[in-house]
Amino acid sequence: MLAAVVVTFLGYRLVLRRERPVLAERFSLPTAKEIDAKVIAGPALFGIGWGLSGFCPGPAITSLALLAKGTLVFVSAMLIGILARAALHAVGKPATEGASES
Repeated sequence: MLAAVVVTFLGYRLVLRRERPVLAERFSLPTAKEIDAKVIAGPALFGIGWGLSGFCPGPAITSLALLAKGTLVFVSAMLIGILARAALHAVGKPATEGASES
């Protein structure tokens, strides 16, 4: 983990010296600085799911080819969680958001 943090730290320092990214008009960096319930709950749920199942989402998806029961249950639960989060997130948005105005 320490090696990954060092490589990431150095990589960001090197890349952010550029005026702009190679394939975009500007860098897209997070601006939020406060820690709220979403910042705590998201990683906590991720860690609980990983701890209970032994799977991280990427390897779980690649393991679907094995058709193991545990993998199928985990990926199904993960997809349900993703859809539930999207549905809950959509509840708080106005109905006209994203629609073109005439």
